[in-house]
Amino acid sequence: MSYTNLGLAAACALAFPALAQTAAPGAAECTALANLQEFPVDPTRITLTQFNEASATLPAHCRVQGIMEERTGVRGIPYGTRFEVRLPVDWNGRFMFQGGGGTQGNLSAATGSAGTLSPTLAKGFAVATENGGHQNSDLTPDPNGMVITSAMFYDDPQAVRDWSYRSVEITTRTAKYLIKSFYEKPARYSYFVGCSTSGRQGIAMAQDFARHYDGIVAGDPFFVPPHISLSETWTLQQVKSVSPVGADGKPVWHQSYSVADRELFTRAILEACDGLDGLQDGVIDNHAACRFDPAQFRFAATGEPLQCTGAKTASCLSPAQVKAIKKMEDGPRTSWGEAIVAPNGWPVTGYPYDGGWMEPSGIPARNIGTPTSQPGNLTAGTAQLPLFWFERPDPTYDPVGFDWDRDMRLVVKSAPGVRDDTDLSDFRRHGGKIIFYHGLSDSGPPWTYTAYFYDRITERDHDKGRRHRDFARLYMVPNMGHCGGGPSTDRFDFLTPLMAWVEERKAPDTVIASGVNFKTAPTARSRPLCPYPETLRYTGPEGGDIALAENYTCREWPADRRDRGDRDDDD
Repeated sequence: MSYTNLGLAAACALAFPALAQTAAPGAAECTALANLQEFPVDPTRITLTQFNEASATLPAHCRVQGIMEERTGVRGIPYGTRFEVRLPVDWNGRFMFQGGGGTQGNLSAATGSAGTLSPTLAKGFAVATENGGHQNSDLTPDPNGMVITSAMFYDDPQAVRDWSYRSVEITTRTAKYLIKSFYEKPARYSYFVGCSTSGRQGIAMAQDFARHYDGIVAGDPFFVPPHISLSETWTLQQVKSVSPVGADGKPVWHQSYSVADRELFTRAILEACDGLDGLQDGVIDNHAACRFDPAQFRFAATGEPLQCTGAKTASCLSPAQVKAIKKMEDGPRTSWGEAIVAPNGWPVTGYPYDGGWMEPSGIPARNIGTPTSQPGNLTAGTAQLPLFWFERPDPTYDPVGFDWDRDMRLVVKSAPGVRDDTDLSDFRRHGGKIIFYHGLSDSGPPWTYTAYFYDRITERDHDKGRRHRDFARLYMVPNMGHCGGGPSTDRFDFLTPLMAWVEERKAPDTVIASGVNFKTAPTARSRPLCPYPETLRYTGPEGGDIALAENYTCREWPADRRDRGDRDDDD
C-alpha cells in the first residue's frame, strides 16, 4: 500500500476520523487534574493545569505540566522527570508520545511536532513530552574541567538511566493516567514517534515495555551509543590527520576539506554511481552495485584523477585526503589492520559512501566545522565516549586520542543506553508495529547499525526473513543527514501508514516523500521511500519528469553490500 505525501494534517483527517466519544471535557475538568491523587509514579507533582482556547494553529486543549521522582543527585544537582501532556477538547481517541533528541535537558511543547510530522495535537491527538530526567540549566560544570555542560549528568547512574529510557516509560504511564482522568476512558491507540535519542527510546519501549505502544516510529536511532561514539571518534581522527595545526597548536579543522574539495568528491561519486539505478539525478539508489574507490577514480570528460598525482590543486584531492576518506568509509581498525569489534560482539563500522556523503549535512561535515565553529563531535558523540561509554567514566580522558590498539578494553560492555536486544517477540505478540527509518548520509549514527539490527530481527524468523515484515519495516533515505537535511526527500509522514497498519491491518509498502533542496533542477521532487532491502529505480519514460514519484519503482537489488557488518577484513 502506498501513501502519498498529503501531509499529516490532510492524511489523518481523510483516513482517520475521530473515534466515538462522550461529551467533551472543558476548563473545569482541566483544573480538576491538579487535585488528582495516587499517580502511577510516586512521587508526582502537578505544577500547571492550564486551559487554552483554540488559536489559529492549535485547538482548545488542557495543558498539564508536572515533575516526577524529584531528588538531589550527585554533586548536589537536582533531578526529576519533567513532563507536559496536552489534551485536546476535540479528542480523536489517540495518544502520541513526541520524542526528543540529543542529551535532552529541556521540556518541549507537546504539540506533536516530531521529526518531519505536522503537529498532531491539531488533529486531535493527546500528546506527551518529557525532558530526559534533567534540566540543562540545573547541571553544573564538572570539577575535572569538562565543558560539555549538557552531558554533566554522566556521573549520576539514575540520571543516565532516566535519559536512556526510564523518563519515557514513566511519562507514558502518567500521560495515560491523565488521559483516562480527563476523558473518563483510556486512549484507544497509542503511538510513539521519535528520531535519534528518541529513536533509541522507541526501541526500548518495544523491547521492555511491549504493551505501552501499539505503533512506534524509530528514526536514525542512537540505540548502540558506544558503537556510534566509536564510529564518530574514528571519523574525527581521520579529519584531524589532514587538518593543519594552528599557531595555538590545535588542529585547524575546517581546512581539512574545503568546500571546493567536498564538491569535487561529490561530483566524482555521482559520476561513478548515480546512473546505476537507471537515472542521473544526484541520488545513488543502487548502492549494491556502487564500486567507488576515490584513489582510482578518473573523471570521464577529462581523464583527470580525483587523487592528485603531484601537488595538491583545486582539481584534485591530496593522497592524504583520499586516504582519510577511505578510512572514514571503512571504519576503525587497529594499527595492524584488524577490524574493531564492540564488547557486545557487533562490528564497529564506518560510514559507507552515499550521494550526500560530502554535503554540509553529511559525514565529514560534522567533524570539519567552520571558520567560526568547532566540529560538532568535539562536543557531541566523541566527547560522550569517556563520559557515558567507558566502564569507569573518565572526564579527563582526551577522546580524540583514543588508541584503537589498547583502549577498547575501556569501553562499556553493557549500559542502559545500549538497546541491542533483537527479541521483539512480546511487542509482536501484543500486535505492535514498528517502522524504522535512517538517512544514508547520517553523520551521527551510521545507517549500518540500524540495518544490522533489522537484519538480526529477520534472522530470528524461520521462513527466510519474511515473517518479521508483519510487524517491522525499515526505510532508508538516500542523501539524508541525521533526521533530515541534505539534497534528499526528507519530508515524509510515517505516522499515517503506521496508523493504517495498526488500526486497519494495511501493511505499508512505499511511502511517498518530498524534498526541496536538490542541487540540480528540479530542486523540488517527490520520490517513493522503499521498504528495505528494496531500493528505487527510475522506470518512467525516457526524458520523463524525475520530480514525479509515479516514475519510480521499488525493487530488491542484490544483497552484496547490504550488511556492512559482515565485511571481509582484507578488503
